Amino acid sequence: MKATPQKLVCFLVTLVAWSFLASSISAAEIRGRVTNGTTGRPVPGVFVSLLALRGQMVPVRETETDAEGRFRMVVAANPNERFLVQVPFQGVTYSQPAVFTSGETVTADVEVFEAGARPQNIELEAHTIFLEPHQDHLRVTEFYALRNGSTPPRTAAPDGGSFRFALPGTVGDLQVSAGKPGGVSLRQAPQATETENTYAIDYAFKPGETEIQISYALPTSGTTINLSLPLLLPTSRRHLAIPKQGVTLEAKSVSEIQQTQAPQVRVFSVGIASPAELPLRLEVDPEALRATSVTPATTPAAAASESQVQIVPHPVSRAQGYIVVLLLFILSLGLYYLYSLPPALSATDAASSQSRSKAARPASGGARDGRDTHD
Repeated sequence: MKATPQKLVCFLVTLVAWSFLASSISAAEIRGRVTNGTTGRPVPGVFVSLLALRGQMVPVRETETDAEGRFRMVVAANPNERFLVQVPFQGVTYSQPAVFTSGETVTADVEVFEAGARPQNIELEAHTIFLEPHQDHLRVTEFYALRNGSTPPRTAAPDGGSFRFALPGTVGDLQVSAGKPGGVSLRQAPQATETENTYAIDYAFKPGETEIQISYALPTSGTTINLSLPLLLPTSRRHLAIPKQGVTLEAKSVSEIQQTQAPQVRVFSVGIASPAELPLRLEVDPEALRATSVTPATTPAAAASESQVQIVPHPVSRAQGYIVVLLLFILSLGLYYLYSLPPALSATDAASSQSRSKAARPASGGARDGRDTHD
């Protein structure tokens, strides 16, 4: 059967679609090694799971480490797709991010630690509070920088809440997240404690630094805001930040410091190191405040945690695979329809068919004449 122009065009379009699909999705090889940071030895026979960060964490692969603590997984991935390797060990889940570009093997080594660090091994190194007034509420964002300095290094995972914080009263839109600096910050579920307006989270503090971010909204009315912030944990480095325009601050035990890292905010040093209450008074100029929009990411403490925001792919990128599959399905239907059509006659075949038709007509006429003569 000869190929018609329609079939040739359909074949070429299908080939292009398959090439596009092959170029957009590649095989990503993710390998690594799980080691025990407390003993310095590899960890064999532990469960390893791979999650894709696609707006939410989607499990895609799972395996176990070999006798040397090594693992290997292969998964289909788009360029620049982000993954998270997770390893549970002694009741604590350890994570390591992995980013696949194209045509390469991604290494994601995971370090786990034995449990047993005590709460006194956890120290608050710095506490930064950002106040952002709005029309009907005050957005308060607090950044806690903590360090687990246990020796040998162990993870602290006490029961009944490993980190406590207090709120200045009834608040809305309470959000808590925790993670390693520069890593993936995971949302936490705060639980109310026996003390009013005091909450706790169950978070395993691994050796080294941990950042906790707490954000909430306080309802306000008018241009004067009076509040008292409870300070539960002692630290020698505590700062307060407000927008540079549209807000004035009145408070005791605070002094403004000169800084260039965040030019859109004013930063104050808080002289209260021990647990106490921090009374504040804010005067807000709504017109000046609307002229400058400031977010907590402009504060020095938030600048380091900016990379912790989970990346959500563009909707077109997320739907790319579905679009290609739908296109191939439509092309397959079209190809099937074209192949089901009867083949078109060439010029030679048409002339031959016409000659046979002409030769058949006289024979038929002679037969009719014979019948008439006989009759």
